[in-house]
Amino acid sequence: MLSGNFDSFIQIIDSAEKIVLLPHIYADGDALGSCGALGTFLKASGHDVTVLIQEPVEDKLTFLPKIAGIEYILFDEEKYVADDARYDLAIAVDTSTPDRLGTREKVFHAAKIQARIDHHAAGGDFTENTLLDPAWAATAEGVWLLLTRMGFDCEESRPEALTEEVKRSVASCIYTALVTDTGCFAFSNVTAQTHRIAGRMLEIAGNMSFVYHHVFEVKSMAYTRLMKTVYNKLEFPAEGVASVALTQADFDEAGAGDSDAEGIANILRSIQGVHVGIFVKPDKVPGKYRVSLRSDDHCSVADVATVFGGGGHVCAAGCGFAARDDEAFSRKMAELIDAVKERLK
Repeated sequence: MLSGNFDSFIQIIDSAEKIVLLPHIYADGDALGSCGALGTFLKASGHDVTVLIQEPVEDKLTFLPKIAGIEYILFDEEKYVADDARYDLAIAVDTSTPDRLGTREKVFHAAKIQARIDHHAAGGDFTENTLLDPAWAATAEGVWLLLTRMGFDCEESRPEALTEEVKRSVASCIYTALVTDTGCFAFSNVTAQTHRIAGRMLEIAGNMSFVYHHVFEVKSMAYTRLMKTVYNKLEFPAEGVASVALTQADFDEAGAGDSDAEGIANILRSIQGVHVGIFVKPDKVPGKYRVSLRSDDHCSVADVATVFGGGGHVCAAGCGFAARDDEAFSRKMAELIDAVKERLK
């Protein structure tokens, strides 16, 4: 069910000259694609728009900055002045909780007006200007619906600067967001509306098969080496549950980075007889860990993630925990597995 109102959201945008778009930390294809589409359109509509990201764009998505009509700027905390309200409007994109903005949360709160567009049911409405619908397969669905109401797909009302090239950039970003957040339209969150939007994007942008190739087919050597370790460390701590916990040493030995671990939780879930996949990896902060949870209709991993301060969707969620030593880590893993078992049908 839709939370928020398109008309009031558009009024907020129209009243702002300088706008900053803030995707969540470790931004994925939906977060980056949604920002690229929205930012490109708003720029063509005459707004001064900045897309501010927390980390560099991961390798498999580096084509996005090339097809977007707007630059993705890496946030430099050292140069930022916290009391400098340089933006009239800050929009958190694909972000369920304010802490998912990382150090850019100060940018969000320093803006004159705060807003959010998202599709994550978990998490609270941390701003009253929220546009959210858990029925959207990706935040990009909401962005598309917003853009159509702002005249993107209407010859009579669209901005003059919205050239065919700009339209292709917007459509390419939306399509990329949909492909990445739906597992190439394979997840249970996909609806007829998802396919209709994707079809329209292809009509505008043309052949987009390269997205699947970059996101799902190309695997780095580091990823391949890391997967050897994943299978060696694979455990089945409970019936219907598969888990893998990697250390920083595992990543270092494989020469792997964070992006090389993308999709491992999905692989665990795909094992026959497994209903929940749990993948744990070290965070950038020593002693902290990030958890990716994937499930089928036997368990709401969003409920599990909430217990640990995270969130997400029924079948795909994430959270984190801190553990100062091996003993504390084992306790946290046991708590995590118990939380899954309690909710596993």
